[in-house]
Amino acid sequence: MLNNNKKIEFGWQFLRYYSVVRLILALLLLLLPYIFSAQEQLHDAETYTSVAISYLIVANLLLFMAFVEHQFRIQALSQPLVDILFIALLAYSGNQNTAVYIVMMSLVSIVGLFLTRHRGGLLYGLFACGAVVLIQHSRVDSISIADFSELSLQIAGILAVTVLANILARRMTDYEVETLEQSQSIYKMHELNNQIIDKMNRGVIVVDTKNTIQHINQTAWYGLGLPENPIGKPLKLVTDDLAYQLEKARKDKSESGRLDSEEGLPFRATNTGPQLLPRFISLVEGEKILITLDNYSEVMKKAHQLKLASLGQLTANIAHEVKNPLSAVSQATALLAEKKQISDDDQELIKIIQRQSKRINEIIENVQKVSKSKPPNREAIVLNRFIKRFIKEYKQGLKFEPVITLEDIDEDLMVAFDQSQLKQVLSNLFDNGLKFSYINTKEYRLHVAAGQDPISEDLFLDVIDEGTGVTLEQKEKIFEPFYTTAHDGTGLGLYISKELCEANQAHLDCIPVAFGGACFRISFDSYN
Repeated sequence: MLNNNKKIEFGWQFLRYYSVVRLILALLLLLLPYIFSAQEQLHDAETYTSVAISYLIVANLLLFMAFVEHQFRIQALSQPLVDILFIALLAYSGNQNTAVYIVMMSLVSIVGLFLTRHRGGLLYGLFACGAVVLIQHSRVDSISIADFSELSLQIAGILAVTVLANILARRMTDYEVETLEQSQSIYKMHELNNQIIDKMNRGVIVVDTKNTIQHINQTAWYGLGLPENPIGKPLKLVTDDLAYQLEKARKDKSESGRLDSEEGLPFRATNTGPQLLPRFISLVEGEKILITLDNYSEVMKKAHQLKLASLGQLTANIAHEVKNPLSAVSQATALLAEKKQISDDDQELIKIIQRQSKRINEIIENVQKVSKSKPPNREAIVLNRFIKRFIKEYKQGLKFEPVITLEDIDEDLMVAFDQSQLKQVLSNLFDNGLKFSYINTKEYRLHVAAGQDPISEDLFLDVIDEGTGVTLEQKEKIFEPFYTTAHDGTGLGLYISKELCEANQAHLDCIPVAFGGACFRISFDSYN
């Protein structure tokens, strides 16, 4: 449907240009007879001067009204009639040859038709014809056959021009309607495309030849850590790693100059953000580059889940089969240890068997927990009260007195999580943190903090130890099953903790600490 506001806006522009031309014409009609000393050739010089001055004043008023933009329809209909009236009066009192004035009235009729865009605009032509007849009748007492023929030709010319102008104006209106409808359709399609791109699960970034960001959808914006006002900024200021990979891809393809779906390397824009896999594609003959960002963490997670699913049943069966003979070994070792006539060396061997049997049993129990994990029962948890209560219960089960520092937590922070599973996650993080703090400092120290991230607005809980920290190589592996840096570890604790967090729609990440140690952060969805 035609946008009437847009149509009227074009009409006001045309009317303003027309008003400026009228003002110039009125000034010329007033001055030209005096510039060329042609006052004697005027039919009535006094009347001509009065009408010309009046027309100049009215032209100024109409120009002002055109810029005020009030009642477009009334102005569009009335202004051509005013022009024809004044030009007719000037033709009556002006030069004996009225051809110039008739041409001007014809042009005004055409302009009126283009302004109104209606068949009613033909009245301008009729009004101009009537003005021509009255001028001729007023100047001479009787009309000769020659004058009548000339008058008929003038009227026919005005009517012909007016009719043709009407046809042209209506065709222009049809073309304008079609053009505006097509432009609206294109605009709506453009908006639809933008909405589809913004809602895509794949990140999309468009940059120009200077690596300036032209467009970025919501998924890419979130994946890059919510940068402030990224449009128009160099890509390097938003993510240095991605800018480096794009430049490298361009250099590798310097001969052809085009990037045909070149895949980059996974990277993280923020410490706790997802791993993103970029792909670079040339657009518009290399003038723009489309960068797609796939969540590589999700891809790896799905691949990992498929691998675990295939191994899950096998490991569960193996754990079940191993547990039975292990129980027999443990029981036999316990009976052997009760005998009185056992040397010290044999006693030491028995202790080794018992210790390793216990470790194997722990591994089996953890494997069974993974294979038999139940859906979480998420409920509202007031973080401050829960953490304080958990720390108190946790200390009661230890044979040593740890120093656990808890920062002030806002009483209003609430999260949704299965309480028993959150306790299991925190117990594992506390055990690891205290163990590595003691290895590094010979003291059992731990720091706990919670709050709300100012950028992502996610609630978080940090468990920070005073150990030697986590290297970049270790950071990529510590959440994998059976990966451990401790000689007595099972390598399943952090893996199970991460799985429990994700089951509760939370995330467990390891982030760097400026003063050393390791920080394990649980990012929650806020409870509404």
